[in-house]
Amino acid sequence: MNGTDLSQLLSLDKILISSTQSVVQIALSLLITLLIALFIFWVYKKTYNGVLYSKNFNTTLVMVALIVNALMIGISGNLVLSLGLVGALSIVRFRTAVKDPKDTAFIFWAISIGVINGVGFFELSILMTLFIALVVFLLSRQITNTPNYMLVLQYAQGTYSDIEPILQKEFKKCFVRTDTRKKDYTEKVIEVQVTQKNHEKALQKIRNIHGVQSCILISSNGEFAE
Repeated sequence: MNGTDLSQLLSLDKILISSTQSVVQIALSLLITLLIALFIFWVYKKTYNGVLYSKNFNTTLVMVALIVNALMIGISGNLVLSLGLVGALSIVRFRTAVKDPKDTAFIFWAISIGVINGVGFFELSILMTLFIALVVFLLSRQITNTPNYMLVLQYAQGTYSDIEPILQKEFKKCFVRTDTRKKDYTEKVIEVQVTQKNHEKALQKIRNIHGVQSCILISSNGEFAE
């Protein structure tokens, strides 16, 4: 390739204004992205099973989809902006920790929607969103008849002999995770399996035992079931 060919390839007219979209096309792309992002917002809220739901994070998903969509519209067919964006993003470091791996998947979902809609593949974006939402709902509806809980007991010395028969009778599985002995009391963390029908009755029996200072049942995802 000679100098003339290279200059023609890198002509400003070709790489800076190589493709444009009308205002109607841009507005349509942003509107479809917003609707799909709001659907993702609803799916995340309905399927969230963590300890503390964050509306700010969910709102961020909508913003990420719209921002990425606008970026894709701006750099579509524009070599200079595309290379500039790659260089800029390569030095960005995000310090916010994402505690739940599922949250990371929702972030990638929002980014994908922005990218796909930015290049005009609306059918793919809609079909992908519906399919992923169906998968998320199916996976989030996995319910077991005997969920695992953590039973945190604090009791006076010599009281466990009265507690143990109740544990063996009312719970299907009892596995001691930690056993901490202190001067005035003992604390045990016991993994148990219960049903929604019998755990309140079992807890009340344990609390009625003389010497029991505290009896707390915590679900496996960190929520109190007391």
